[in-house]
Amino acid sequence: MLVCSGMLQPLCSAYAQGNHQSTDIIRIVELQGTVEVLPVGATTWVLTQTNQVLHPHDLIRTGPNSRVALRWSDQSVVPFGASTELEILPPHSADAQAGLRLIRGIISFFHRDKPGRIRVITRGAVAGVEGTEFVMAVSGTNGTERTMLAVIDGKVLFTNEQASLFLTNGQQAVAEPGHPPTRTAGFIANNVLQWCFYYPAVLDPADLPLTASEQSTLTRSLNDYRTGNLLGALAEYPASQPPGSDAERIYYAALLLSVGEVQETEATLDSLTITNASARPQRLAAALRQLIAAVKRQPWTPTAQPQLTTELLAASYYQQSRAIPGTSLEAALNLARQAATNSPEFGFAWERVAELEFSFGRTGKALDALNWSLAFSPRNAEAIALKGFLLAAQNSTPEAISWFDRALAEDSALGNAWLGRGLCRIRAGDLSGGREDLLIAAALEPQRAELRSYLGKAFGDAGDFTRGTKEFRRAEDLDPHDPTAWLYSALLHQQHNRINQAIRDLEKSQELNDNRSVYRSQLLLDEDRAVRSASLAEIYQDAGMSDVSQREAARAVNNDYANYSAHLFLADSFNQQQTLINRRYETPAEAEYLLANLLAPIGAGTLSPAISQSEYSRLFERNRMGVISHTKYLSRGAWTESAAQYGNFDKFNYNFTAFYHTDPGQRMNNDLDLRHLQLQFKLQLAPHDSLYAGISHLEYESGDLSQQYDPNSESQVSQNVRLKERQEPLAVVGYHHEWSPGVHTLFLFARLDDQFSLTNTTQPTLLTFADFNNNLRSVQGITMREQLRSQIEIYSAELQQIWQQPAHNTVMGARLQYGEFDTVSLQTDPSGPYVYVFPSPPDPAAQQNTTDLFRRLSVYAYHEWRFFDQVHLIGGLSY
Repeated sequence: MLVCSGMLQPLCSAYAQGNHQSTDIIRIVELQGTVEVLPVGATTWVLTQTNQVLHPHDLIRTGPNSRVALRWSDQSVVPFGASTELEILPPHSADAQAGLRLIRGIISFFHRDKPGRIRVITRGAVAGVEGTEFVMAVSGTNGTERTMLAVIDGKVLFTNEQASLFLTNGQQAVAEPGHPPTRTAGFIANNVLQWCFYYPAVLDPADLPLTASEQSTLTRSLNDYRTGNLLGALAEYPASQPPGSDAERIYYAALLLSVGEVQETEATLDSLTITNASARPQRLAAALRQLIAAVKRQPWTPTAQPQLTTELLAASYYQQSRAIPGTSLEAALNLARQAATNSPEFGFAWERVAELEFSFGRTGKALDALNWSLAFSPRNAEAIALKGFLLAAQNSTPEAISWFDRALAEDSALGNAWLGRGLCRIRAGDLSGGREDLLIAAALEPQRAELRSYLGKAFGDAGDFTRGTKEFRRAEDLDPHDPTAWLYSALLHQQHNRINQAIRDLEKSQELNDNRSVYRSQLLLDEDRAVRSASLAEIYQDAGMSDVSQREAARAVNNDYANYSAHLFLADSFNQQQTLINRRYETPAEAEYLLANLLAPIGAGTLSPAISQSEYSRLFERNRMGVISHTKYLSRGAWTESAAQYGNFDKFNYNFTAFYHTDPGQRMNNDLDLRHLQLQFKLQLAPHDSLYAGISHLEYESGDLSQQYDPNSESQVSQNVRLKERQEPLAVVGYHHEWSPGVHTLFLFARLDDQFSLTNTTQPTLLTFADFNNNLRSVQGITMREQLRSQIEIYSAELQQIWQQPAHNTVMGARLQYGEFDTVSLQTDPSGPYVYVFPSPPDPAAQQNTTDLFRRLSVYAYHEWRFFDQVHLIGGLSY
């Protein structure tokens, strides 16, 4: 994408690329604080709001401690910070986009569409960009203006009438009117983008030593703060008078930090009059500085043990940022609980407890803490967004979207709210709207690697390999220790049949798995590891490495027995190694499919192998109905047809699959005809309870399919064997209850009715002859017509309990089976009576009937100890 002003058009024309449809649709997508617009032709500035459309020559400006973000229709997003003013410029050519004239302040340019042309100009220079992220700032007054350009990612042509410079990743330059642009020293992205960071509230007003007079002056601001309305608290702060005491300075610094004004925050903290480190104002100031270090992932050395609620909350965020596996997240939760205990009416402390409980997967405890938070601070945008995530985890997508909307109404700069709403909109089928929300989330908080990973995944699902890969690479640069981008990149490479790259990225993701401890508990990290092993198993399958695939899938089950993805891919690995002739893996494959379907959440797409997906999570699974069909034809006349019609909804999903295979074979009596119909559904009864049911019908007929050393030898191949099998119905009903993360109860009831018959008109049979004393005299081989019919009816019920801990797995269960086996074997002489010399002709027919009743109760228990990462010790018993 190229940016040129009119007078510099000849200079820049060499870099122009293609045509781009002209559009001037620019709207406001995020706003906080005071934002005003001066429409073209007007003389009075007016307050604006989100979703307002801007037109060429409109002016827009932000007040102190305010910010706004503009969205182009070509997927460019431009957030800009406090005290910034700019003008919307009309397209300077027929194939250009509307541009910007930055008058003063700072903007962050975020572009993710096809190369286009947008003018971004100042009095001192023009920036020409191509799919680039950069920060541009204008400081000074007329005649002394100074334009700074820092390139985060991509390429920029920074030019004016005196000279031109090409800038790329990590490079910075400045320009002044009448002087050529000059390069400066490199920059730290976190410093130039610090106003884009989200800083949670940690200051407890009860910790502030405010006088009665100060509390009276700040009443309206403090009331807004306590309810969670941070922007209202800052707006209500009496800006006409500077803070008069250290307590007021601490409170004002906390408000500034909530809108990302880090420099002003630090300047206010530096102005404290009390310098004693043990004094309460200095301790509160140290807590705010510790929070800044936590958000920026910078080292911090505490000077004292945290005791105040503010100190405990700041320490909680810092402990989480340290990402020490097995300790950081638990320590952060303990500190948050202490803060909530110290100040039980402080809503921000309860919200912190809720989000950390959610990090451990304990949604019930998270919801309890969150309800307390919302009771005390009903306007806390972060708590409202967390409620949306909890509802989304319970498949209540429409309710979740409404809570995310509420969070954005409170604070439209909250990246988590845009992220959550984007994922839910994708789930609801609004793919373009969901991608737009993810794009805005990444633009508002451009230094968060996980937002780039989600955006890349959304681009990849839309078939945009280039932009998806770009986001993954950017996420890897932002946080080299985060495995998420590597995982999604591997799945994207697999979709495009780049197997080597997929294996490389997925193995890297496995290596980095435990670095997610900053967000997830050890138990959930084991779940992540299991999913990565399962995904790796499928990629190995694609590469034709079936044995390695099965090994990785088995390792996934060992890592996390309760993980549905692990069982799904182990089942797939077994399924890949069996054929219609060799069915040795059929039983374990079916068992693993059943476990996967019982454990899987609604909408995970695992009901049928025909529609199973290798997703890391179901965040990008959407509500929809669809049809999948696959046809294969071989030159010898063999046909294989498989089809599935499925539907995914918030709390219900189903599929109907049909499979037909016919093959004339490659020798006489080697034909095969198979038909299989199956209907399955899963229903979420409650947030932690689900019901699964399936019914199937199978018909099978074939000749002699046995594998022979010499299939062309007539002596080894039977030309008269015919097999038939019919199953109607095979019915399965299952129930799953999750008591807590890693603790599951499964119940399964099944009924099987199988009818099998074998006919062989030339069955070799031995006939014995004996004398009157029953002494064997001779043996004669004859050919008989054999008819074997078998009917099996089995009922089975099984109850299984799973307990998982970071270093231990325990599985216990009991199975009760009852069945009846009826077998009839009839042999007749097809060629008529023989003439026998001695002692008498045999019976012309021999028939044997057998009826068996089958009853069995079995119990089993297994325990697994895990040492380090790869050492597993498993013991158990069964009866």
